[in-house]
Amino acid sequence: MDHEPPKHRPPNTSFKQQRLKAWQPILTAKSVLPTFFIMGILFAPLGGLLVWRNNKVTEFSFDYTDCLSATNPAGTEVPASTFVHSSPVGPFPKPIYVISPVNVRVPAQAGGGPFNYAVDRCTVTFNLPVDLQPPVMLYYKLTNFYQNHRKYTKSLDYKQLAGEASTREDIRGRKGCPLESGELIYPCGLIANSLFNDTFSTLRTVASETAPTGENYTFQDTGIAWSSDKGKYGKYGYTDLSTIYIPENWRRRYPGPPYTYSADFPPPNVETDEHFQVWMRTAGWPTFLKPYGRNDQTVFKAGQYQMDIDMNFPITTYGGRKHVVITTLGATGGRNNFLGIGFIVAAILSAGLGIIFTAFHIAKPRIIGDHSKISFGGEATSHTRSPNRDDAGGNRIRSRYEDD
Repeated sequence: MDHEPPKHRPPNTSFKQQRLKAWQPILTAKSVLPTFFIMGILFAPLGGLLVWRNNKVTEFSFDYTDCLSATNPAGTEVPASTFVHSSPVGPFPKPIYVISPVNVRVPAQAGGGPFNYAVDRCTVTFNLPVDLQPPVMLYYKLTNFYQNHRKYTKSLDYKQLAGEASTREDIRGRKGCPLESGELIYPCGLIANSLFNDTFSTLRTVASETAPTGENYTFQDTGIAWSSDKGKYGKYGYTDLSTIYIPENWRRRYPGPPYTYSADFPPPNVETDEHFQVWMRTAGWPTFLKPYGRNDQTVFKAGQYQMDIDMNFPITTYGGRKHVVITTLGATGGRNNFLGIGFIVAAILSAGLGIIFTAFHIAKPRIIGDHSKISFGGEATSHTRSPNRDDAGGNRIRSRYEDD
C-alpha cells in the first residue's frame, strides 16, 4: 500500500525547521567586568547633568484649601507646611490669601438676560523675586482624589462626547452612564460630573513704588491637552436643548430649575474646551497635577501679583486638598530629580559591582573551559560522544546519542 506524504508538512528550510544560525554569548570576566565600568562612566555624568539642569527650574506651590476660613481682611499667610518653593535664587516669601463672597455674572449667548450666581472668591497675593523665562506652566494639584477607580474610569460615553446626539436608550445600552433618574445628561458620567471647576484669573501686578504700573500676566488655556485627545471630542449634536439636563455638580453655574440647557446657556463645546479634555484623561495616582494654563512667549517678571480663585470645587467632602503650582520647564519637564538621581544610583551600583567582581576575579580566578568542547544539541562531537560499553554483568550500556 502506497503511503501518501503528509499534506501539511512544512518545507525543509532552515527557518521552518528552526535551524537558523544563532549567536549564544558566553559571559566571561573579560566581557562582563568592563560592561559594569562603562555603565558607571556613562550614567554618572548623565545623571549629574540632569540634576544640574533640573535645579535650574523654578517652581512654587501652595495649598489654598483653607482659604475658605481666611476671613481676616488684612489677609492670612499660607501655612509654611503647605508652601513649597524651589529656585536657584533662594527662598520665596509666603503668599497671603483672603476670602470674600462675590456674584459672578454669566452673560447669555442668545440675547437673553445674564445669570448671576454666588461664589466664594479667594484672592491670593504673592511675591515673585526673580524673572521666570517662558515657557511657564500653571497647574492645579489635587490629593486623595482617586480617578483611577475602575467604575470611575468607565463612567463616560465616548459616542456622546464625539458629538453624537445619543438618546436615553442608546446611553442605557452602552452601560457607561447609568440613568438612574431617567434624565438625559450631557456630558454624562462620573468623570464629567466631577469636573474640576475652580477658576483662576489673570495674574495682575500690585502697584508699588518700584513698579507703579505693571503688566498683567496671562496664562492661555490652549496647548494644555494631549494632541491625541483632541480628536476624541466633538461639538454636542443635540438640537432640542430643553430636554438635555446639566450634570449635577455643574448646576450652580446655570439658571434653574429645571436644570436644562437653553440657547442662552448652551452646553460647553468639548471639542475646543481643553480644560475638559485634560480632566477627562484620568490620573493613575490619587495625588496628581493637571495643567490649567501656559505662557510660551512672555517673561514672567519679578514683582508682586494677585490672583483670584473662585472656589467652586468641593474637595473637603472627601478629605482632599487642592494646590496651585506655577513652574518653569526644564529638559525633562517640571522640577523632578528622580531621573537624574536614578542615573547616579545606577552608576554607583554598576561601578561598585564592577570593583567587587574584579576583586573576586583577582583573588580567586575561575578557570574557563574550552568552549569548542561544548555541544548545544544536534550532532554530538567526538569529544562529547560516549561509546557503547558493557557493564560488569555483561549488559550493554547504550550511549545517550544512540538512536532508539
